[in-house]
Amino acid sequence: MGNSVRVKLIDEYSALPESREENVLYVSDRQDVLDECKRMGFPVAAYEHDGIIGLDCPHILMDLDQVEDETFLHIYRRCLGLPLEVGQTDRTILREFSMDRLDDLFDLYSKEGITDFMDPLFDYEEEKEYEANYITFIYKVYGFGMWLVFDKTTGELIGRAGIEIRESCDRKNQAELGFCITPERWGQGLAFEVCSKIIELAKEEFQLESLIARCDPGNLRSIGLLKKLGFEHVGNETDGDMRFFRWI
Repeated sequence: MGNSVRVKLIDEYSALPESREENVLYVSDRQDVLDECKRMGFPVAAYEHDGIIGLDCPHILMDLDQVEDETFLHIYRRCLGLPLEVGQTDRTILREFSMDRLDDLFDLYSKEGITDFMDPLFDYEEEKEYEANYITFIYKVYGFGMWLVFDKTTGELIGRAGIEIRESCDRKNQAELGFCITPERWGQGLAFEVCSKIIELAKEEFQLESLIARCDPGNLRSIGLLKKLGFEHVGNETDGDMRFFRWI
């Protein structure tokens, strides 16, 4: 899969191909064409213009000449359930979770110390179902969530980090920051590098007004990181038997 797609405007039902063309996003202002594309599993977006409005399609475009190539690629990958690259730092790539990385995620969470201060994964089949739903109902609805962190040089999965709207969020346009880095890479500044990028994305890409983080009082490494990132300790919380410091 490349980093670009061709856009094909379909204005007649009969112009639809019999099978999906690789790296092609179909665009139409006709509901029958949109419906057939969805039935056939074609990546498709609606084109509303000149009084043609109210089309039933998850992705709606207007003024096609002003749409950036990145937007077309984003829609294409969303339609096919392919993970989006969220951003890069000097040493890492942030990318959405995809089901082919489930075993890698379990390998990450099996590392000694990784779940000392955070919840482990569910059992395999339950986690598999959870992650499939996460792709559909979190990434597609919010546009953000927990992402995978890859080493830019080796392609190895080295962490997980991101932002989520959770019950702990008590303000409008607020999300909670979460992060972990594989223990073999602790002490290299990777968590700061990745979280700094996420803070930038939260503000500039997703227009969030504030971030919170909750941290176990014994997790001194993460407390130090939050201070370095500019978070302020604003109080304490409990969740069942667990106690957290709240940072914003």
